[in-house]
Amino acid sequence: MDEAKHEGDGPFDRLDPELTVFALANGLDLAKSDDYRRLEWFSEGLERAILIYCDETGRLHLQAMTWRSGKTEARSERTVGDALAVDEVKGALERAIEIANELSAPSGE
Repeated sequence: MDEAKHEGDGPFDRLDPELTVFALANGLDLAKSDDYRRLEWFSEGLERAILIYCDETGRLHLQAMTWRSGKTEARSERTVGDALAVDEVKGALERAIEIANELSAPSGE
């Protein structure tokens, strides 16, 4: 196996260790997909999450969201950061939690 080929393949490779530590330190679940990472928790009767996804340029985007359990199609969302570098994402995670916790339940249910 060629270690150099796999090291630094994408922004999630650098971000994953930080997200794992952050999730453990804050009591959050970390969901991983090829296209995104999502930090999840339950607070005040609502599911909450920070979605981190990558665009075609390799820049990362943060989205805070909340929804009622089992009703992910109706959710409240707010952009936390667009076109961020890995280090900027790490610096924005605490603020993203605050924003997600401030979101109210989605309307129109």
